[in-house]
Amino acid sequence: MIQSISLKDDCNNRSKKGTTRRSSIRLLATSENGSSSAADVGEEKGGEKNKSHQKKSNYPKLHVQTSGRVVAIGDLHGDIQQARRALRIAGVLGKDDDDNVNPQWVGGDTVLVQVGDVLDRGDDEIGILILLQKLGKAARKAGGDVFVLNGNHEVLNISGDFRYVSRGAFHESMRFSDHLVKLFGKDAVPGRRRRRSSKQEDGEEEEEEEEEEEEEEEEDDEMDEWRKQTNARVGLFSPGGPLAQQLSMHNTVLIVNDTVFAHGGLVPRHVDFGLDKLNKSVSEWMRGKRIEDEDTKVALGMAIGGVKDSVVWHRAYGTEHYATNTERMNACTLLSRTLEKINEIEGIPVKRLVVGHTPQMQGANCECDGKIWRVDVGMSFGVLGANPQVLEIIGDEVKILTREAPVTMSKL
Repeated sequence: MIQSISLKDDCNNRSKKGTTRRSSIRLLATSENGSSSAADVGEEKGGEKNKSHQKKSNYPKLHVQTSGRVVAIGDLHGDIQQARRALRIAGVLGKDDDDNVNPQWVGGDTVLVQVGDVLDRGDDEIGILILLQKLGKAARKAGGDVFVLNGNHEVLNISGDFRYVSRGAFHESMRFSDHLVKLFGKDAVPGRRRRRSSKQEDGEEEEEEEEEEEEEEEEDDEMDEWRKQTNARVGLFSPGGPLAQQLSMHNTVLIVNDTVFAHGGLVPRHVDFGLDKLNKSVSEWMRGKRIEDEDTKVALGMAIGGVKDSVVWHRAYGTEHYATNTERMNACTLLSRTLEKINEIEGIPVKRLVVGHTPQMQGANCECDGKIWRVDVGMSFGVLGANPQVLEIIGDEVKILTREAPVTMSKL
């Protein structure tokens, strides 16, 4: 039985055992890999339950309202087996022999939020992205949804920084690139030689094309395997590339009901500038838009820039054990001001922030009287290989769901 720890927002260590609430709705995801934006949610069956999604947008929607439960999963880092375990603990992924191809969404109207860092340190990054995409499509039919945030490792890859990419992930990139080229031609992946776009009008042109293709194959044979894999990854993840386009549909900041989600953290100046602007700027950069206006440059700096206080790199709230009470008080005060700013500027009375980014050695936990929840437990075997844990929010009740019971919470 899946176990849980329940903590009220006072963050005291008064816990009780419980189980995940599972929906009886059982849907089979299709095998289509077509992309869909956050704004598509609620356009299908169950749209009444998710009233915020009533018109389409080319950019991630900042605020989502739902009457269903909300679950959050931390950093996955390319470990698809641990990702599946986490999704089952969350009560949203079915289990049968067909799951690898057609994963079953069993979460009903649940809204699932994955807080970023799907990429790096593991071998199955694209596999996880496809899994979450398929689950999202099935979830929307049931009135639920799946949201994935961009983390610092998504930013690193789109910037061409592959220092944390595993050998297996380079292989996966090459296979996926080849798959796209087979389906859509070499134009599908930037950097691959393009096929002739004009129709063949006579045998001479056809012969010329065959000769060109033979020359390309010879060049490919001469290129060492490592270089081919690197080129494939660059083509997929460079701004405007197919996977960069997919990641551009993901949020950098997301608010679900009264909970705000960000990979690293938020500070008042982010809110003052505009959270929608931050989401939009990251999306445009990932789509390959040339960033020339100063406003967008500033937004990018706040969202994905310096390692200290941008949204994806911020760590002040992720400290599991503050060195001093003063350090803890400063972080909690900063967080309180940030949440108040969101209420003041966005008109959304948020109660808590959920972050990933910093692995928690003693499991998911909370601080600052329940205003910050940390859900990166280092579950990937490329990080800590820890047992997956999931945050569940139903109304004002917040639980940590886990296969291990009881869970020892860190001293707050």
